[in-house]
Amino acid sequence: MKISDKTSVKDLRKGHQPLASTPPKPGLFSLFSSELQAKQLEVNQHEQTISDLRAALDTAGEALEKEPTIQNFRRFRELLSKLAKQVSNEAYRLEKIGGTPMNPRYYEIITVIDKEADKLYELVVKEQKDRMSITASVIGIKGLVVDLVT
Repeated sequence: MKISDKTSVKDLRKGHQPLASTPPKPGLFSLFSSELQAKQLEVNQHEQTISDLRAALDTAGEALEKEPTIQNFRRFRELLSKLAKQVSNEAYRLEKIGGTPMNPRYYEIITVIDKEADKLYELVVKEQKDRMSITASVIGIKGLVVDLVT
């Protein structure tokens, strides 16, 4: 119903149905749907990246168990750090509250945004615990070698 259309009070009381207003323009819906599709594509790509990193991490971990070489260690460590960065970028939000020129103290609040990504990260860390202990011992040995050399 347009504002210029005049409807009397009698017509409203009698249950007179006014003419339907013009349907909304498809431009508004197409903008929303295109934004929705873009976000969905972004989420799908993120999930695919996480699953690819997890598979590569499993492969690198198995290679590290079979042959504990420096090259396998570096590959495993690189993949683990990539996975941690990817998950933490999307799973958590950091807010800083407070902090004025007179009182520079501020508080940081960490909020879990994506609980599924957080659970996935915890699961991967639990699964890779033995392999991470191997990498920790390799780091310790490298530190001892550096200490002995210097």
